Amino acid sequence: MVLHELATNAAKYGALSVKNGKVEIEWQRSDEPDTARIRLRWRELGGPPPATPERKGFGTRLIRQSLSEIGGTASISYTPDGLVCDLDFTCN
Repeated sequence: MVLHELATNAAKYGALSVKNGKVEIEWQRSDEPDTARIRLRWRELGGPPPATPERKGFGTRLIRQSLSEIGGTASISYTPDGLVCDLDFTCN
């Protein structure tokens, strides 16, 4: 659901809404005792500069709550280059 929300918003309003925009996804898995964690970064480039919302909308709440339910966290930044979303969660 989280990646679907990010992709939908990128297509409507962000980097994927313009011809030369793109999304970079970086991830790493770290094995810790008794668990493994995934750290994923979604970074939009080449799109219209995002505006920091005045309030948290449905999408932001969906992303944060979805990660919270699996013991993870989500951090969303609205940089001049584009939206950056950092996800951190367990995968066991």
